[in-house]
Formats: sequence, C-alpha cells, structure tokens
Amino acid sequence: MLEVEELRSAYGRIEAVKGVSLSVRAGEIVALVGSNGAGKTTLLAGLAGQARLQEGRVTWSGQAVRCGEWRYKRQVSYVRDVPAFYGELTVRQTMAFVARLHATWSPERAAGLLDTFQLDPADRVRALSRGMRAKLGLLLAASHDVRLLLLDEVTAGVDADTRDDIQRFLRTLVADGVAVLVSSHIFEDIEQVSDDILILRRGVPVFSGTLQDVQRLTVVVTPAPVPVELTQSPSIVGSWNGAGETTFLMWTPLAARVEDALAASGSVRRAATVRDLYFAFRERA
Repeated sequence: MLEVEELRSAYGRIEAVKGVSLSVRAGEIVALVGSNGAGKTTLLAGLAGQARLQEGRVTWSGQAVRCGEWRYKRQVSYVRDVPAFYGELTVRQTMAFVARLHATWSPERAAGLLDTFQLDPADRVRALSRGMRAKLGLLLAASHDVRLLLLDEVTAGVDADTRDDIQRFLRTLVADGVAVLVSSHIFEDIEQVSDDILILRRGVPVFSGTLQDVQRLTVVVTPAPVPVELTQSPSIVGSWNGAGETTFLMWTPLAARVEDALAASGSVRRAATVRDLYFAFRERA
C-alpha cells in the first residue's frame, strides 16, 4: 500500500534521511530501528507531511503522492512519542476538537476505544500519565478511517500493562487491514508485533528484512585474537566490541572452515535477536 523510494530529507547542510526505500502493505507492521539521530523521526514526520522531503518518490495505493496532499493525509495518522495536547481540555473536549478535523470520524469507534483504553472522558489532559496520553493519541489517530498509522516511540516510558494494551490494539488494527510504520527502542515489542524491520544508521538503511530473516542470523562471541577465517567470512552482517571480546552477527549456515575456527577459538554462539541487530549497527563514539 505504501511504497517509498530513495527518500531524502535535510536540515540545512545536515542530511537526516539518505536514500531510504521501504514498503508497508495493508495489514502489516514495519518497525524502524536505530540510534537517536538515525533519521527515524524525520522519516515518519516526512511521510506524515510534517517535514519536508527533498527527494524521492512516495506511492500510496498505487498512485504517486506528495505527503502534504489532503487525499493522502486524510487516510494517515501520525502519533509522536509525546503527543501534544491542550492540557486544560478534558479528554471529551479533545476528542470533539479532533473530530471536527476528520470527515470520516466515527463517534461509535471513538466511544469503543475510550472503553478499550479505560480513559475517563471527564479527565483533564494535563492530569493524564504518559501512558494514558499515549492511549489518547492512539484513540484520536484511529477514530477516523485511517489506513496508514505512523508511530514514533509510542511505548517509550510507559508501563508493561500499557505496552500490552497498545500491542493488542495494533494487532486489531492490522487485522482490519491498516498499514503500520513504527519506530521503537523496545526490542521485545518489535519482535512481538512487527512483520518487517528496517535499521537506519545516520539516515542510511543498513538492514532490511523480516523476523524470519532474523531467525536465520546467529551471534558469535569470540575472545581475542579473533580467528582470521571469521573476520574474512562473507556471512558477517555486523559486529561490535566490548569487554575484551568481539561479537559478530552472521548469516547461517556458516562455511565449514569458519565452523572449525570457531570451535578451535572457544567462541560462543547463540540465536540472534532484534537487539543484536541494533547493537551491530548502532552509532559509536
């Protein structure tokens, strides 16, 4: 449903997004992973029409669009990590305000989400916890005919119960055919709800794949000196150093000579996780 090709965005001389391509199909969740400053928020804001995209092509439902066009934006919702609301308004007043902005707003759906998220419509927004504000942001984003949901770290800083509520809610949305693009540092959340993963480093895509692809990866932790056969292996996806050891993220199966070198060096192997992907490509001082 959403196709992005060679997207670029810059702030002055600083290029925040450099040639990003991705696709998000209906009923699919794609996760953006990367360190602070990797370009995740710029990409999401650009796709929401809230940041300028200098170059690239965006296709929505088979038609090329500009991200600020109303026909596209009316089907898109963007929820920031800390949604901005008028604190003096109640939840009910906030809903009424946002409802006027959407021709496809559904009072029935909004009422159902109030119950799902256990929000009190009489509460002042300024009195809501971070988690309840995140739920309010999702309620507002999903109470109209949204077909693409853009989420920027919505589970950051919330408790485990709220994270579970949000995960269940996202599963409900994708079951209804909504496409979701989400950035997160909560790797367990990504593994539980995402279909595909895109890792950014300094605005550049460095890994793109499915959760099934992650299951094809293995982590190799080896003490110094690192076997030459290992460092020269074409199976290496990424690596990082720490505590006198070098950790490699590698595609399996490994070549026989690499297996022999690992056995001789006392290296330890384990299954890879999304966290390992993050560490393999994270920013380093």
